[in-house]
Amino acid sequence: MMSSKISEEKKINYYNKKYEEKVIPFTRNTNNIENQNEIYNSNIGKDYYSNINNMCSFLKTNKPKFFEDFELIEFINNGSVGYVYRGNVKKSKKSIAMKFIMNDNKKDKKDKKEFFQEFEINRKLHNPHINEMYALTKINNDSYFLILEDGKYGDLNHLIKILLKRKSLTEASLDYFGIQILKGLEHMHKCKILHLDIKPGNILIDSNLNAKLTDFSVSCSYASFNPGDEARIPLAGTSKFMSPEILSRKNIKIRDCEKIDVYSFGVCLYYLFFGEFPYNLNQVKSKDYPEIIRKIEEEKLEFPKDLEASELLKDFLSKTLEKDISKRLNIRQALNHPWIQGSSIIFDEKENVCNQENFLIKLITDNIPKFNEYIKKK
Repeated sequence: MMSSKISEEKKINYYNKKYEEKVIPFTRNTNNIENQNEIYNSNIGKDYYSNINNMCSFLKTNKPKFFEDFELIEFINNGSVGYVYRGNVKKSKKSIAMKFIMNDNKKDKKDKKEFFQEFEINRKLHNPHINEMYALTKINNDSYFLILEDGKYGDLNHLIKILLKRKSLTEASLDYFGIQILKGLEHMHKCKILHLDIKPGNILIDSNLNAKLTDFSVSCSYASFNPGDEARIPLAGTSKFMSPEILSRKNIKIRDCEKIDVYSFGVCLYYLFFGEFPYNLNQVKSKDYPEIIRKIEEEKLEFPKDLEASELLKDFLSKTLEKDISKRLNIRQALNHPWIQGSSIIFDEKENVCNQENFLIKLITDNIPKFNEYIKKK
């Protein structure tokens, strides 16, 4: 995993500055907070810090200045590391996400390490399709907050199942989000960083309907390796989205390592379009790694017949889900594939964003519920 030469104490001393000095200017429109509450209608668990009132009491006791700058609005969920809340910058009323970790037992030491690893990686990444990190602040000796860009419409799972009331995305919508995910991954790989946990739950949708990669707690850097070197990438991520070489713990050439994310991206697209996993993995338990590996190795990639996919999409999925990493597409090849290149979705290379108006027209054409109301409000 990624290691840092900077001690934890020095990190804290360096980054624990006044909030207003670290929070960069916001440009996103976050009006109608009442309507956003419905978007993040989460099931709050019994855990103490999942209760927004408990968290507010904790902060008022340990960091009263926090409430001069920020307002906590709602608990969103438990991330892979810590707790995630939605809040506002008080002066500007701009919406932000806040990730909290409290190191109160031995198990949380691993979470704390991953938390700082996520911070170190996220602060190096600046791209329209990567969720921006604004600041790190220390609450007390054992607890910290990351201040992050907020995804107004939640993650892709939330967008599909809660807002759109669908089982899966249409092909036009899949293409729209797919291009943006690839552009985010392309930037990460240029920075010599692997994401290692690409899945719908780690792709946020902002107020402009742009996809943004998030959650870098298991990501790692390969900058210290040469392209011809071999390495065993850590077993990390979400099992059914993992590539076969990760699951089987094989050494791979560093020049091919970005294809690990390409495979997970392929699984992600397959799942978003067909509403199920490739290689008949739906009924396999997530922790049953031997069975997942067996299925991937023995099963043939097939496409459900109840949803009609274009031949170009099938070809694209087949090449991103190629079991042999040496034959799998890399990021540049994926972006140059006819399914991407032949799309009517316009990608503005200068602005690094997709044409929103074009996409909204396709959403209307695809007759997706809820967005007609959204467009009227715009």
